[in-house]
Amino acid sequence: MAEIQTKQQIRAKYALENIPMTDGRVDHKLAQFIVGMPNMILSNGISQTMAFLLSKKGKKGNEAKYGQTFDILKNWLAKDKPDLFGQSGSEIEFLKKFNSISAKEYISAQDECLRLVEWLKRYARAFDAGE
Repeated sequence: MAEIQTKQQIRAKYALENIPMTDGRVDHKLAQFIVGMPNMILSNGISQTMAFLLSKKGKKGNEAKYGQTFDILKNWLAKDKPDLFGQSGSEIEFLKKFNSISAKEYISAQDECLRLVEWLKRYARAFDAGE
């Protein structure tokens, strides 16, 4: 029989398995960025935050890790809210979803990202290469 896990356990597992690490450490600049992400999401909204993260995707250096953060959140929303985000193949299609969902669904997606980012923050601080 499968064990039942809390949503917090599922988020924590996902965050730990997906946070970008090198040799068991999180890049210091990425850790600092992740720590500030809740403020970015609350100030700008989840769709603008995701657009910012996507703008950094494919760049070299530390900025590439912002693109990885985009992928972490995109994949989490696809997993957690498959009816809303599960079928968005391309990045542009994913971003378009935010423009077509209800305000209630938008707030729910934003809240879920904030809850996941809290776990990413905990792990970023715990494994910060600069600390």
